[in-house]
Amino acid sequence: MKKYVLAFFVSSVLTGCGPHSTGLAGTSEYDQKMQLAKKHDQEFAEKVKNINLETADVGHLPKNYKQLVEEAIRNVLKDPDSAKFSDMTPPRKEVMVQQRNFVYGYSTCVFVNAKNSYGGYTGKQLYWAFIRDNNVLRINNTNDAYGKIIFVGRPVKCN
Repeated sequence: MKKYVLAFFVSSVLTGCGPHSTGLAGTSEYDQKMQLAKKHDQEFAEKVKNINLETADVGHLPKNYKQLVEEAIRNVLKDPDSAKFSDMTPPRKEVMVQQRNFVYGYSTCVFVNAKNSYGGYTGKQLYWAFIRDNNVLRINNTNDAYGKIIFVGRPVKCN
């Protein structure tokens, strides 16, 4: 009797420990999720191919974009008052992704030299900013991890 109970217990545990449970269609839940993820990736890649910044509604170009960007960058710095800005590029039409949707607007780049938490200047670091309707929606320090991409397949362009 003990052998049967032990055998039942071991087979129950091993059955539950498999990496994938089989769904109704004969494919595992994991495989179904992977297929769905691949489908979403393909759909997204197709949407990226169809981006047309010339016809997109990018909102209006703010006249005070320099002030908006500088203020937004100061808000993320350790010592905002130490910030020195140089070589800001003119705004250009751009797109980013927010909550799985494309958001169209303008982007600009600027070099920033500011003090770090040790009180020393970091040297010029390139920042990218995205603006839509007088709001800075995103700032990337291009030296940070993933700082040189807007989203997968779309790099930051500062020229």
